[in-house]
Amino acid sequence: MSSVPGSAVATARAATAPLATAFSGAGYRLYLVGGLVRDDLLGRVRDDVDYDLTTDARPETIKTLVDPFANAVWSAGERFGTIACRIDGVVYEITTHRADAYDESSRKPIVEFGDNVHDDLARRDFTVNAMAIDLADGALVDPFGGGADLDAGRLRTPLDPETSFSDDPLRMLRAARFIAALNLTPEPAVVAAVVAMRDRMAIVSVERVRDELQKMLLLPDPRPGFMFLSSTGLLADVLPAIAAQGLDADRVAARTVAVAREPVDRWAALLLDAPTPDREGELRRLKPSGELARSVAWLTGAASWLEVGTVPTSTEALRRAAAAGPDGLTLQARLSFVT
Repeated sequence: MSSVPGSAVATARAATAPLATAFSGAGYRLYLVGGLVRDDLLGRVRDDVDYDLTTDARPETIKTLVDPFANAVWSAGERFGTIACRIDGVVYEITTHRADAYDESSRKPIVEFGDNVHDDLARRDFTVNAMAIDLADGALVDPFGGGADLDAGRLRTPLDPETSFSDDPLRMLRAARFIAALNLTPEPAVVAAVVAMRDRMAIVSVERVRDELQKMLLLPDPRPGFMFLSSTGLLADVLPAIAAQGLDADRVAARTVAVAREPVDRWAALLLDAPTPDREGELRRLKPSGELARSVAWLTGAASWLEVGTVPTSTEALRRAAAAGPDGLTLQARLSFVT
């Protein structure tokens, strides 16, 4: 990994130059943050071209400064310090530095604005995501050693993990995703904190849990993330029906990798081994869309009468496959599970 930002950051700096000049001229700093900074240091190419920025300017000032450049401005997130705008087809989300406080009984922060980018980065989930690019001069701002952690393949939190996970318990689940996505090894302190603080997941909405699980499921290889969930016991908190069956997490995760990187396929592969009532209950608990729930139910149900790994040659199998819909005859390809 290079400590020098690459082409994506260079492109971002060019695109944001007018904004950076406007903010600087008004006495404010503007920084590029988010996954783009991390992935650019890793040499990874991203498909999205939208930019996350942070500044010491307050929301009202942000709106004033972007107005001459923007084709559209949205202030739906203003109470959280975020102003979004579109400039020449590119969306920018600009958020005032945050220095939030948290109520232990709730995931919702008590929003407080800050003036220091270091304090803003300290409230991020992991060090590898707590880096910024100063758009005034292109300098990398890395107060917590995120670049070194990327080099070492290490997952750490900017603050102590107990504070980080107490502030937002979803970060414990997010750790599994970054372990899988970035091939990172969690520090022992991170693992210990997850084991000790699993019960904090109870205050996280099921919708946030579902969305985070799906992000991990859709990775090229989510297996390391599943191993982390299983070894820390967190699997029982986020997928109780799977954990209650004592299923082999490695086998389930390997099967998940074998199917297409589509939500329906991945959820079906994950839930296939659970008994039908538990599977249906898990789906209801996670509150997916009706279309996703129906499609997963169809795939897992069809797998019970089509012999996995063979072509359906019997008259009855062909009839059922044809009746099931246009995807029926390709079920083996979609559910070519590892056994």
